[in-house]
Amino acid sequence: MPQFQDSRGVAWTSSDASSSEQLFAAIDRFMTYRADTMERLDALLNDDSECIGAWVLKGFLFLLARSQSLVPNSKEAKDRAEALARLGKTNARERMLLDVLGRWVSDDMLGVQRRLDYIVTEYPHDIIALRLQHIGAIFFGRPDVLRSTVTRALSDWDESIPGAGFVYGMACMGLEEAGDYERAETLGRRGAELEPDDLWSVHSVAHVMEAQGRLEEGVVWMQRPPSYWSDRGPMRHHLWWHEALFLFEADDFERVFEYFDETLLPRSSAGYLEMANCASLLFRMEAAGRGCGERWERLLAHTRHLAVDRALIFSDVHMAIALAMAGEVGALHRFSEAVREYAHGGNSFDRQASARLTIPLVNALCTRLSGDMGAATDILNDVRFDFQNMGGSIAQRDMLEILLIDCAIAADRPRTAKRLLSEYLDQRPHSVPMQARLKEITA
Repeated sequence: MPQFQDSRGVAWTSSDASSSEQLFAAIDRFMTYRADTMERLDALLNDDSECIGAWVLKGFLFLLARSQSLVPNSKEAKDRAEALARLGKTNARERMLLDVLGRWVSDDMLGVQRRLDYIVTEYPHDIIALRLQHIGAIFFGRPDVLRSTVTRALSDWDESIPGAGFVYGMACMGLEEAGDYERAETLGRRGAELEPDDLWSVHSVAHVMEAQGRLEEGVVWMQRPPSYWSDRGPMRHHLWWHEALFLFEADDFERVFEYFDETLLPRSSAGYLEMANCASLLFRMEAAGRGCGERWERLLAHTRHLAVDRALIFSDVHMAIALAMAGEVGALHRFSEAVREYAHGGNSFDRQASARLTIPLVNALCTRLSGDMGAATDILNDVRFDFQNMGGSIAQRDMLEILLIDCAIAADRPRTAKRLLSEYLDQRPHSVPMQARLKEITA
């Protein structure tokens, strides 16, 4: 099979130059979170069913949606790619990516990370492998991998290589999570300049601003014309969440509710990211003393189907919070049993992490809902140093710190609450809502 090099010099297998150009366009759509990436791949495979790179990327797209219902689709794409590989219609790097896909389908996430690390070392300009390693590190709570993978790759990139902006945006995120804010912002801003359509660079710089308490500047940074968002996938919803988070930290609660009602609340069936964004924001509002009322039911109306989908610890934790805050005792207990069954159903990395963290977190929420705030505080306090296993970013995981603080205050444990709040504000001194909570218990 012919080999065609993309703009970064990475070889891909396809039947002809036209197919390769379609593949390269689909890769660009993937990197910029375009909603039509899957459609582009389907059109390509309709023209050239032997383009193994398209099958592999399609398989990864199904997995990145983080839904167990889509795993069979990913496996089907993997099987089609493996059939081509057996016929020799591939190259060594594509076979490695196919191996990664197979490991991911089999829930071997440690194997996925090790294999991707090898690929990005041997083929540092493989932008797909870099992105997959980056996203996987976020999914599975590995900030060490998040930082090291892309910062090591920087030595092989410069601005003369197409796509360098994507790499700078990923490096920004890894450095921000490690607290290297100045270097992170420099790279992130340059990434956004080189690749203006890269949501990830915009997103990563927003993380820096949030971590440093530059709230007004953050709101301005997030402003983009409506056309910028029009054809994006769910990632755009997460950037909107960041804008709402800036408003929340600034104590502008009325605008937060307005933004939630008009922009964030799903109007139809939504995925895990939209659900998590909404649940996280509403819980922060509840903890700040702003009751959200029927908004929890309105959220569950379009996300309840995710309660049966054990695809990600991050998603499970946020779904449990939504059920608990909506007061759905029966649904929360059924959810708890499903999580327990999943966690004890195998020895994969994700199942073990679920046993260590998801089960106690859901237990704490059940206990909290029953009114035993002291017991809920104890459960959460016992696992607080495992919160990282939820995945996501520091900005997302701090919801668990807020949950623990809220339980400690409700349990009338002012000493514990004060210690936790002091620690929280040491990291985020700009948080007006948490400053108010500290004043509340020390008055």
